[in-house]
This record gives sequence, C-alpha cells and structure tokens, in this order.
Amino acid sequence: MNQNRRISFMVALGLLITILIGLNARQTIYRLIGVNNWVVHTYQVLNKTQRMLALLTTMDNDLRGYLLSNNLYFKADFEKNSREMSQLLKRVQSLTSDNPIQTKRLQSLNALFHTKLVRSHSLFKTGVIKQGKAHLDSIDYFLTISSQFYQVLKATESYENVLLETRVAQSERSASYATLSNLVGAIAALVMILWAIYVLYQSLQKSNRLNQKLAESEQQTKKLLDAVPVSVVIVQQDGQFYYANQAARKLMNNGRETGEDTVMIAPGELFRFPDGEPYPLEQRPTYRALQGEATQVDDLELRVNGNVIQLLSTASPVYDIEGNLRYVITSSIDISERVKSQKHLQEAKKLAEKAAKIKEDFLANMSHEIRTPLNAMLGFSELLEGTVLNQDQQEFIGLIRTAGKNLLTIVNDILDISKLEAGMIKLESIPFSIPMLTGSIWSMCQASATDKGLQLIVKADPELPPVLLGDPTRLTQILLNLLNNAIKFTKQGSVTLHVELGRQASTESVRARFIVQDTGIGIAPTVLPTIFDRFQQAEDFTTRYYGGTGLGLSIVKALVELQGGSVAVTSTPGEGSQFIVEIPYLIAKEQMSVNPQPVSTTTPIGENVRVLVVEDNLMNQKLALQVLKRLGYEAQVAGDGQQALDLLKENTVDIILMDLQMPVMDGYETTRQIRSRLNSAVPIIAMTAHALPSEQEECLKVGMNDFLPKPFQLHELQTLLRNYLFTKVPISTTSSGYKPTSLSNTNFSVEPLLQAVGNDRKLALDLLEIYLEETPPTIDQLQLALHEQDIAEIKRIIHTQQVHTKMLGLSEATRLILATEAQVRTEKGMMSITPLVEDYIKEVNAVLPQIRQYVQTAGHAAD
Repeated sequence: MNQNRRISFMVALGLLITILIGLNARQTIYRLIGVNNWVVHTYQVLNKTQRMLALLTTMDNDLRGYLLSNNLYFKADFEKNSREMSQLLKRVQSLTSDNPIQTKRLQSLNALFHTKLVRSHSLFKTGVIKQGKAHLDSIDYFLTISSQFYQVLKATESYENVLLETRVAQSERSASYATLSNLVGAIAALVMILWAIYVLYQSLQKSNRLNQKLAESEQQTKKLLDAVPVSVVIVQQDGQFYYANQAARKLMNNGRETGEDTVMIAPGELFRFPDGEPYPLEQRPTYRALQGEATQVDDLELRVNGNVIQLLSTASPVYDIEGNLRYVITSSIDISERVKSQKHLQEAKKLAEKAAKIKEDFLANMSHEIRTPLNAMLGFSELLEGTVLNQDQQEFIGLIRTAGKNLLTIVNDILDISKLEAGMIKLESIPFSIPMLTGSIWSMCQASATDKGLQLIVKADPELPPVLLGDPTRLTQILLNLLNNAIKFTKQGSVTLHVELGRQASTESVRARFIVQDTGIGIAPTVLPTIFDRFQQAEDFTTRYYGGTGLGLSIVKALVELQGGSVAVTSTPGEGSQFIVEIPYLIAKEQMSVNPQPVSTTTPIGENVRVLVVEDNLMNQKLALQVLKRLGYEAQVAGDGQQALDLLKENTVDIILMDLQMPVMDGYETTRQIRSRLNSAVPIIAMTAHALPSEQEECLKVGMNDFLPKPFQLHELQTLLRNYLFTKVPISTTSSGYKPTSLSNTNFSVEPLLQAVGNDRKLALDLLEIYLEETPPTIDQLQLALHEQDIAEIKRIIHTQQVHTKMLGLSEATRLILATEAQVRTEKGMMSITPLVEDYIKEVNAVLPQIRQYVQTAGHAAD
C-alpha cells in the first residue's frame, strides 16, 4: 500500500514535475519565440533606416547633380527616391507605433522630410543660384536639413540597436533558463526521463522551426540589401567572401563568389584614378578595414570587360559583442558621372581663362582703336581753338571738346569696369608722396572749381610719412573721381579734400584716410546703400540734369578694395556729402624722391629743343608736329621703330615721344635697341592709346621714362616735357642723410597765369617781373616775423602769397601755406609753424631762378 502510495506519489509527483517542467518549457519557448519575433521586427526597422540613410545621400547627390548640370535625370531620380522615402517613413512609423520615443522621432523625421521636400522644390524651381554665390553654396540650408534628418535617423537606428541587443540578450536568457529547468527536472525526476526526453524533443522541434524562421529572416535581409542600389560586399574576418548584393554582383560583372578572397578579387582590374597605376593591395579599403581601419577612398578605378568605372568605396569593420572582428562591410558608389562633371568643369575653367586672355587682348585693341580717333578730335580741336575764330566757331569748338572729353570719360569708365571684372588691374608698389600727389590733384581740379565759383580746399596732415609705397596712379584716379563728382554736384560753397593719418598698423605701414566733403545737393538715405553699385545714380533727375554713366563710384569702390582699403559715405540731402576712403600703405624705407629712369642731360629754356616723334598714324603725326611747333620745339617724325633708329644714328635729339604699336618695329623693341645698341639715355615718353596698367609697367620695364596716354591735352604734354627738359636743382650728395625739404623737383608753371590773363603773354611777363621784384622783400619780412615769433604777421604775409603760388602752379608752396594756416587756426604754436614756414621759404627761393630764367627767355623771344 505504502509502495503503491509511494509509487502513486512518485507517479503523481513525477507527473506533476513533468507537467511543471512541460509548462515551464512551453512558457520559455513561447517567450523565446516572442523575443525572436521582436528581433526580427527590430531587424526590419534597422533595414528600413539603413535604406532611408542611403536614400538621403542619393537625394542630396541628385540635387547637387541637378544644380551643377541641370540634368533632368537627377530631378526624376530625386522625385522617385522621395516617394520611396515617404513610404519607408510610413512603414517604420507603423512598426514603431507601440514605442512613444520612436514615434516622436518618426514625427520629427516626417516634419524634416516635408521641410526638405518644400526646400528642394524651391531649389529645383528657381535654379538656386543666389547672387554672388557658387552653385553648391546655395543649398547650405538644404544640406542643414539633411544633416538634421541624418542625426534623427541615426538616433532612431541607435535606439533600435539597443533594443536589438536587449532582445537578443532576453532570448539567450530564456534559452539558458529552459536548459537549466529541464536539467533540474531531469535530475529531480529520473523516473520521468522519458517524459523529459519527449519534452526536450518537442523543444528541439520548435527550436528548429525558430532557426528556420531566422534563416528565412536572413534571406529576407539579403533580399532587402539586393534592393539597395549601392554595391555592398561582406567578407569574414579571414578575408573569405560572405555576401554581395545584386548591385555588387552587377558591378563585378557576375564574378565568382564562393570561396573567393575578396581582397584579391580581380587584382589586375583595380587601378588608382587618375594615374592609371595598379591599386596597391595594402591600400585597398577592404584590406585596410580587415586591419581594423575604417576607410573611404574616391580614387578607385575598376576596369571590367572594357568598361572603366570610378568608385567611391567605403569599408568598415564590424565587431561582435566581445570586440572581436567578425565582418567587413564594403560599399561602393559609381561616381563616373561626377568625375566626368569635374573634368568638364576643369575644361570650362581653361576655356574661361582663355576667354579672359582674349578679353584682355580685346580691351587693349579696343582701347587703341577708340582712343586714336578721340586723340585726333581733341588734339585738333585744341589746336583749332588757338586760331582766329568768331564767337560761334569758338562755341562750336568748345562743344566739340566737351563732347569729346565726356566720351573719353565714358570710354575710360567702361574699360576700367571691364578690366576690374577680368581681374586685369595690376597694382604698383612704388615710392610716392601724398602731399605732392594732392598738390597735383588740386592743380587739375582747380580750374573746374573756379569755373563754378567754388572754393577747392586741399589739406594734408603733416604727420603723414613723407614717402609711402603704393600705387599713386590708382590713388589719383580714386581721388579725381570723388573730387570731380563733388564739383559736378555742388552749385555753391566749397569742396574739400582732407588727408589724415588713420590707424597705424605697425611701424612699417599706415592707413591713410582721404575725406572728400562738399556742400552740394546730397544723396537721399534710400539711395545710400546702393550708391556704389554699377550704373547707380541718386535718382533719374541726376542722370538727366548732370549726366554721367553711374560707373564712377563703382570703380572707386573696386579700386579701393583692390588695395585692401574701404570706402564709406554719409550724406544729408540739400547740405552735402562726405566720402571717406582708407587705404593701407607701406612706409618707404628711404624717405627720398625716386625717379624711374635717370635722364642723361637737361635742356634749359632758350636752347633749341629737338623732339623725335615715333608714330605711324598720319593724323597723330600731324597733331604732334603742330602741338610741338606751338610749344616752340623742333620736331622730326619717324614712321616706325627702324626709321627712328636710323635717324638716331645720324642725329641727336633731346627727347623722344614713342608710340607702342607700329609696323616693322614696335615701341618696346625700339626702346630696347636705343638703350642697348645705341647706349643712349635720352628720355623716352610712351605715347599710346593703350590704357592698361600692364602696358605702363612694360614701358618702364624696357627703359622708358614716362607714360602719356592718348588722347592728351596740350598742357599735359607740355607739363610732362618740362619735367625732362627744364633745368633741375640736383640733390646734394654731401649730405649725411635725406632732408624732406629737398626741392629737386621744384618747378613752376606759367599756364595758370596765362589762363587767368587770357593768354596775354606780355601781361603775364609784366606780372612775373612784379612778382620777382616784390617776393624777395616779402621773404625777408617773413623771415623777420619768424625770428620774432610774430604769428599774426606770419599769417598775414603767407595769406597774401597764396594767390601768387596758385597762379604760378607752385603746388608744394601752396600746400605749405594751407598747412601753415591750419596750424595757426588750431593755435599749435611756433614749434609746429616754424618748420612749415622754413620749408615755404626754401621752396620759393628755389623757384625764383626758374621764374627769372623764364622771364628772360620769353622776353628775348618776344623781342
């Protein structure tokens, strides 16, 4: 009975244990199946996120491709990929609908995706090329959205990876628990071993079914990878081939797979682009990834069956949970079209450079062709103006010259804009003096200011270094543009140019600040932001009433910025405008005057001056001969460079006016021959219609002394010739150092005086004689006042001399007078006034012999 009871108990217990073990095993298996189902679910989400990452890259590339090439293929591919992306988003959203965190991320992805679509439609519609931006710069915002989308998508993927690891761990724990419980049940119920075996058998069957499902899942994953358009190849840690998707098989032309060493696949078919050299094994992406290095290269070239494909290849190592390398995933993208696009861009760049060279040549030729007839028009009209004409004829000649000058200004502006656009403006770095330059500018603008009854004031800060290094030609162009504008738009009052010391960058450089202020019509506040734009004027009335092209200020801004400076403007309508220009300059190491080319001899006034004109144009020959005849010079003409050399072998001349473009031998080669073969240092002035700075540089480089662009004015030629023909005071060589008051370049000009007296030379000579008689006693009085430190007397005397210096073209003396008056007004004291007055006295004493020589020579000629 007890045994039966025991047996019954054991049977019951065994049955109970068996039941419990069976129930526990059944529950564990169902839990394991559920976990594995979640693993499969997670794999699906991961696969779709990876697909979305690939689509994101493809869409960005499609947009770049469309913007670079306007190829509709990229637009169509973009739209196809966007539809697929939308479907994937919906699918992933349905798969993660039970997870609030992932649902929130998917909502963010949806919002970013729709923003991306809206932006892309705008980009496709408008062409997306913003003003002043490169093609791809215009999609910065689009790429920013892509970056945000990528980050959210990677966060979603990371979250799913965490879930995957958790669920795999749960599956492993469930399996362990099932094995342990079955083992304990088997030990505890040995008598029920058959039942345990049966239960285990059932468990194994279910496990096999689960493995089958996993295999099916793996096959599904491979199918999904086959749908990816990017080539994907997976190899094991030993380099043996594991998997390649359809794109990879197509790329490799259905090459062998099983048992093939992927690192060694087609060793003779991989080359380095663009060298064409075989790609070294140790530098290939898959090989490097097997060494644990994630790698990306874009110079891989695959040659299969006569096809050449450029690849962007990325290889990444994949590690197991213990950190051991398990696989290497290599993805490759066909970038052949991108390489072709880059090649086309390089070819386009070469064509653009060639076009720029053609444009430079065109500008040089157009400059010559346009300026040559203008030179004849202005030159002959100036000569005609000096003949006996009635009132109507005088008016007509004036209108012709005004129209010609206006046309010349327009031509110059257009050529300057074209040269700036083509990057053909080359800056000089030569020594120059700002006070001397501003004095010359005052002389050039004084006549137009006087005609309108305006006061033209030029002031230079004495603290400025005497000599700077820079481009005086471009600075003159900037200041003349601003001053001429100021005079044009000012009816009454004054125009002021003030030069002061700006912020000093170092002991080797300074920033010079040029302030041009007028009391003119001013500029409306609404126009100020665009006043430096091309073809921009204050309003339509300005163009109709004052004329002009609206290019001047645009040229000013471009030239200032080309020199590393800045320009700004403030204005009040009805009160005037103020333009402020700041340009950095280096301080010249040697503070002394520099001449470009030494002149062999100087010819004093009174001797016969022999001028050789080397010019092939008949009209220009006649014009030059008439102008030189009027100036009192003897002139000979040579039609080309060879004729000039022949004449110079037999005759000597005092100066040569040299054209650049001539048959037989041009001006450059002729100058080289004169300097080398003839060993002559005769002054040579380049006289040409070319206006390019490169021409000026070349002229000085071959040995010419100066440059006179055509069309020139009579007084411009006369002033230039005077620099090389008049007697000059030499610089002392015994001095231990340079003195800023050196007057080696001091000259006077009788032209302003002649203009003031209506070209009455007798009256002009009488006035000069009076000046020669009165000036020495006045200088003595000034020296006495200086000795007694009588500031009031100094102010009175220099004020009376200001009109005289302006009439005689003494720009440096005038500048010193203005500087002295400024010091007196600001009550600086004798310490700052004395050097200016002493320099003024030296300047006047140096010029008096020249004036006396001119009076004697001109008086003898009149007799």
